Amino acid sequence: MRKICLLVALWFWCMFLWGQRLDFIMDMVHNNPGEPPFQTKYNSPVFLQSEGFNATVPHWHINCLITYENFHRNIIPRNSPTARWIAQKAAEVDRQLAEWERAGIDVYPFTDFLVLPLEIWNRYGDAIRRQDTEGVGSVMGDKAEKPLIPDMQSPVTQALVRAQVAGIFNRFPQLDGLVLRFGETYLYDTPYHRGGSPIRKGKAGIQDHITLLNILREEICVKRNKRLFYRTWDFGFNFHNNPEYYSAVTAAIEPHPNLLFSIKYQQDDFLRMTPFNPCIGIGKHRQIVEAQSAMEVYGKGAHPYYSAIGVIDGWPETKYEIVNGQFTGRMNAPDAPRGIKDIVGRGLLAGVMTWSRGGGWQGPYISNEFWIDLNTYVVAHWAQNTTRTEEELFYEFAARRGITGMEADRLRQIALLSVEGVRKGQLNSFTVNDKWWARDEFFSVASNRDVLHAILKGNWQEKVLAEKAEAAAIWRQIESIARQMTLSDTLTLDYIRVSATYGRIKYELIEQMWRLMIADAEARQTGIFQRAAVADALQRYRTLWQEWRELKARNPQCATLYTELAFRNKKEGSIGELVENLQAKIAANN
Repeated sequence: MRKICLLVALWFWCMFLWGQRLDFIMDMVHNNPGEPPFQTKYNSPVFLQSEGFNATVPHWHINCLITYENFHRNIIPRNSPTARWIAQKAAEVDRQLAEWERAGIDVYPFTDFLVLPLEIWNRYGDAIRRQDTEGVGSVMGDKAEKPLIPDMQSPVTQALVRAQVAGIFNRFPQLDGLVLRFGETYLYDTPYHRGGSPIRKGKAGIQDHITLLNILREEICVKRNKRLFYRTWDFGFNFHNNPEYYSAVTAAIEPHPNLLFSIKYQQDDFLRMTPFNPCIGIGKHRQIVEAQSAMEVYGKGAHPYYSAIGVIDGWPETKYEIVNGQFTGRMNAPDAPRGIKDIVGRGLLAGVMTWSRGGGWQGPYISNEFWIDLNTYVVAHWAQNTTRTEEELFYEFAARRGITGMEADRLRQIALLSVEGVRKGQLNSFTVNDKWWARDEFFSVASNRDVLHAILKGNWQEKVLAEKAEAAAIWRQIESIARQMTLSDTLTLDYIRVSATYGRIKYELIEQMWRLMIADAEARQTGIFQRAAVADALQRYRTLWQEWRELKARNPQCATLYTELAFRNKKEGSIGELVENLQAKIAANN
């Protein structure tokens, strides 16, 4: 009898532990639009399986790889450029699908509704096009003057959605479902297709969501018993981050086991100085949470940045109330969720989707995925057992990489220091922030004009610059700790050290950028130009750039460097333009 009781207790204990595993542990590699796909182990089914993932979200443009024969016979002429492109891309997907199937990994391609072949637009455009395109989701890579945006309330558009779903699953029956995107549309890699989000901006979009969701629920979840992960990502205070809007949409949709909503974990993009997303853990539908491992705003893995702790436990700044990217001076409510561990008990969290690679544009480009591996490992393995702590998983990752004892403690020091080293270097604690001014490989100082005005108005120059100096000191500490480490894996040790120095140079440069930006703003406001201080900052700025270039030249593992241009290679509004103007001003005063 005692033996039976022990076995029963053991069974219940196993069920308890197993119950802490989320259903969906997914990874996505989001390639840079218009560029060759990333070369990464996260595209390997065998690797993902070994790390405990059970699903992948490939960036295949699967919605463009069908011929719409079920909608209009021969709408895409055989042997036309469109037909040949579709056939070639679909054959590549067939090969990759077979690999994922052999590994037992579910496949949910990242899908844009509604991006349609030009042949469809040419024949049915008048019946499906929305004439008023103001406030549509972002459409990029469309060379035409005006985007082609479907009207979700058009019967022809709705019929095309059904045809698109049927076409996808008829052509690729192995697919387990789809991940839907509607907030942004990139057409760089789909030369024979055009379109964009059918969701209108603001409250008008609520009915568009409901219409689209009901069609997709019926076609994907009910008819075909496939899964739909409906991403909430959009811009403005709408579906993604507004609980009232989220509730208005989801309350109108009948729950289904195959229908889940996918939400980024912060009330904005993957950015600091933003609250935990209040749409997570509410409503009646299951959800998965998205977490980016290589944020385009914070280095893309070129230097240490430990995002996993913010995903699971919450960021240090969310201890305080934040509104519009600024501290209000009040403490956050003690019971307010700050990380995904805080909403597990609500019963709606069904999984996570890590973005191991991708997000943003262009560089910096990396050749070593160490920091990405750390972030992805901790989030994905927490999802495999939500009773485990972030710290426990951190040391487990380190041990798997041969980093134990004192060396693991040093690595943890580096990771934890990077959390505030990044925030205090790039943003500020005293006024509003433009969170995107330093992103990808660009420094768009013109984005900080309003921020600089607020800093001068509040007379916060000294405090802001003190915070930048603190951040630079944190990065010098990170670099010093990295230099103290000793590992048998010399390649990993080299990358930890090189990436730490990379980050130190970057944030020392950013400190000088803020000195230059503030001095320039003061001169414009008061007419007083601090020539000596600007000259010193410019000299330090030039020295750091030279050190950065030398670091890259000496170290094959060093990531590519940032540029002195503004976002997407613009000279106007860039740090380079500001430096040139200040240098000219100093020369004129000699």
